[in-house]
Amino acid sequence: MIDSRCRFTGRAGRVLPALALGAILSVAAAACSSGSSSSTAAAPNTAGPAASTSAPAAAASSAPAPVMSALGAGSLPAQTSQTLPAFPAYYDAHKDVVVVTDAYPKAGAGTFHANFAPSLSAVQAASQPAWYIVRGTAAPGQLMVLGSEPGEDDYSPLWKTVYVQWKPGVTPTLLTSDNMINDLAKQGKLTMSTTSFLVNAAVMPKA
Repeated sequence: MIDSRCRFTGRAGRVLPALALGAILSVAAAACSSGSSSSTAAAPNTAGPAASTSAPAAAASSAPAPVMSALGAGSLPAQTSQTLPAFPAYYDAHKDVVVVTDAYPKAGAGTFHANFAPSLSAVQAASQPAWYIVRGTAAPGQLMVLGSEPGEDDYSPLWKTVYVQWKPGVTPTLLTSDNMINDLAKQGKLTMSTTSFLVNAAVMPKA
């Protein structure tokens, strides 16, 4: 005859390990769940400040683009910071839109916030049309002035850069063409200084 205590002990011996295993699995599952929740909660913190500004940035990107950018900050009148890779310029009393991509040498690339393109050193700057930048005192609304545009026989997206400056005592007027600049230079009212900057800047079709 088998002692009932032995039967109880044998049953308990089988049941208790199973209960212990179940408890271990439950604890492990709880730990995994807790770890997963912790990592999820920590994710925004690891992203840093950018995470908290992602929504405003998305909203800002949908805002209308400004009409005039500040490409060439410090070299164009009334432009102080870079916003868009395009800006207006005068050609024969009307406005074109210019997009700068590359420049040579490095100083020119820095001035126009453009890619430095060493291969442009092979181009003779004198063979390219000029664009004119007024430095110092300028008339209100003064923009860069182009010496050519698409459709002209001498048009090229490569430009030699010429700085224009009014002479002391001369009241600046709005310059809207290269012919105006050349005529005023002959009259002794302004000076022109050709730089070594060669810039790749396409003139975009008018809207």
